[in-house]
Amino acid sequence: MPYIERNHDGEIIALHLEANNRTTEYVSATDPAIVQFLSAEGDSETPKQILAESDRDIARVTEDLVHLLIAKNIILFTELPEPVQRKLLAREKLRSSLQGGIANFLDEQDTI
Repeated sequence: MPYIERNHDGEIIALHLEANNRTTEYVSATDPAIVQFLSAEGDSETPKQILAESDRDIARVTEDLVHLLIAKNIILFTELPEPVQRKLLAREKLRSSLQGGIANFLDEQDTI
Protein backbone atom coordinates (compact mmCIF):
# COMPACT_ATOMS: atom_id res chain seq x y z
CA MET A 1 0.00 0.00 0.00
CA PRO A 2 1.50 3.33 -1.00
CA TYR A 3 1.84 6.46 1.05
CA ILE A 4 0.49 9.46 -0.79
CA GLU A 5 1.48 13.08 -0.90
CA ARG A 6 -1.25 15.61 -1.63
CA ASN A 7 -1.15 19.23 -2.76
CA HIS A 8 -3.10 22.07 -1.12
CA ASP A 9 -6.19 21.13 -3.17
CA GLY A 10 -6.11 17.57 -1.83
CA GLU A 11 -5.00 16.04 -5.14
CA ILE A 12 -2.40 13.28 -5.12
CA ILE A 13 0.93 14.55 -6.40
CA ALA A 14 3.26 11.71 -5.40
CA LEU A 15 3.37 8.08 -4.21
CA HIS A 16 5.95 6.73 -1.79
CA LEU A 17 6.72 3.25 -0.51
CA GLU A 18 7.56 4.55 2.95
CA ALA A 19 6.18 7.29 5.15
CA ASN A 20 8.20 10.49 5.41
CA ASN A 21 7.66 14.02 6.68
CA ARG A 22 5.42 14.86 3.69
CA THR A 23 3.49 11.58 3.54
CA THR A 24 1.62 9.95 6.35
CA GLU A 25 -1.57 8.96 4.54
CA TYR A 26 -1.58 5.39 3.40
CA VAL A 27 -4.21 3.99 1.02
CA SER A 28 -5.02 0.89 -0.98
CA ALA A 29 -3.19 0.57 -4.28
CA THR A 30 -6.60 0.09 -5.93
CA ASP A 31 -8.08 3.28 -4.48
CA PRO A 32 -9.78 5.23 -7.31
CA ALA A 33 -7.71 8.33 -6.53
CA ILE A 34 -4.49 6.35 -7.03
CA VAL A 35 -5.76 4.77 -10.24
CA GLN A 36 -6.66 8.23 -11.54
CA PHE A 37 -3.27 9.64 -10.52
CA LEU A 38 -1.41 6.82 -12.26
CA SER A 39 -3.54 7.14 -15.37
CA ALA A 40 -2.85 10.87 -15.57
CA GLU A 41 0.89 10.33 -15.22
CA GLY A 42 1.33 7.94 -18.11
CA ASP A 43 -0.83 5.89 -20.36
CA SER A 44 -4.46 6.82 -19.84
CA GLU A 45 -5.58 3.20 -20.16
CA THR A 46 -4.94 0.51 -17.59
CA PRO A 47 -3.99 -3.01 -18.71
CA LYS A 48 -7.49 -4.14 -17.71
CA GLN A 49 -9.06 -1.50 -19.99
CA ILE A 50 -6.74 -2.45 -22.85
CA LEU A 51 -7.64 -6.13 -22.43
CA ALA A 52 -11.37 -5.33 -22.39
CA GLU A 53 -10.98 -3.34 -25.61
CA SER A 54 -9.04 -6.21 -27.15
CA ASP A 55 -11.83 -8.62 -26.13
CA ARG A 56 -14.38 -6.41 -27.92
CA ASP A 57 -12.17 -6.33 -31.01
CA ILE A 58 -11.74 -10.11 -31.01
CA ALA A 59 -15.50 -10.58 -30.60
CA ARG A 60 -16.07 -8.38 -33.65
CA VAL A 61 -13.42 -10.28 -35.64
CA THR A 62 -15.05 -13.57 -34.69
CA GLU A 63 -18.49 -12.29 -35.69
CA ASP A 64 -17.15 -11.11 -39.06
CA LEU A 65 -15.38 -14.45 -39.56
CA VAL A 66 -18.63 -16.34 -38.95
CA HIS A 67 -20.38 -14.07 -41.48
CA LEU A 68 -17.64 -14.75 -44.04
CA LEU A 69 -17.83 -18.51 -43.54
CA ILE A 70 -21.61 -18.38 -44.01
CA ALA A 71 -21.32 -16.17 -47.11
CA LYS A 72 -18.86 -18.62 -48.67
CA ASN A 73 -21.17 -21.55 -47.82
CA ILE A 74 -18.47 -23.17 -45.72
CA ILE A 75 -20.89 -23.42 -42.81
CA LEU A 76 -24.64 -23.05 -42.68
CA PHE A 77 -26.19 -20.59 -40.28
CA THR A 78 -28.57 -23.32 -39.13
CA GLU A 79 -25.62 -25.52 -38.14
CA LEU A 80 -24.74 -23.09 -35.40
CA PRO A 81 -26.20 -23.73 -31.94
CA GLU A 82 -29.47 -21.87 -31.39
CA PRO A 83 -28.04 -19.54 -28.69
CA VAL A 84 -25.31 -18.52 -31.15
CA GLN A 85 -27.86 -17.94 -33.89
CA ARG A 86 -29.93 -15.72 -31.59
CA LYS A 87 -26.89 -13.71 -30.53
CA LEU A 88 -25.70 -13.21 -34.09
CA LEU A 89 -29.16 -12.15 -35.23
CA ALA A 90 -29.53 -9.76 -32.30
CA ARG A 91 -26.13 -8.19 -33.02
CA GLU A 92 -26.90 -7.93 -36.73
CA LYS A 93 -30.17 -6.16 -35.94
CA LEU A 94 -28.44 -3.80 -33.51
CA ARG A 95 -25.55 -3.03 -35.89
CA SER A 96 -28.02 -2.49 -38.70
CA SER A 97 -29.99 0.04 -36.66
CA LEU A 98 -26.82 1.90 -35.62
CA GLN A 99 -25.02 1.91 -38.95
CA GLY A 100 -27.93 2.37 -41.30
CA GLY A 101 -27.83 -1.23 -42.42
CA ILE A 102 -25.23 -3.89 -43.07
CA ALA A 103 -25.33 -6.78 -45.44
CA ASN A 104 -27.52 -9.59 -44.17
CA PHE A 105 -25.54 -12.80 -43.80
CA LEU A 106 -28.70 -14.91 -44.28
CA ASP A 107 -30.08 -15.62 -47.73
CA GLU A 108 -33.69 -14.68 -48.32
CA GLN A 109 -34.61 -18.40 -48.18
CA ASP A 110 -32.85 -19.06 -44.85
CA THR A 111 -35.06 -19.43 -41.83
CA ILE A 112 -34.37 -20.20 -38.24
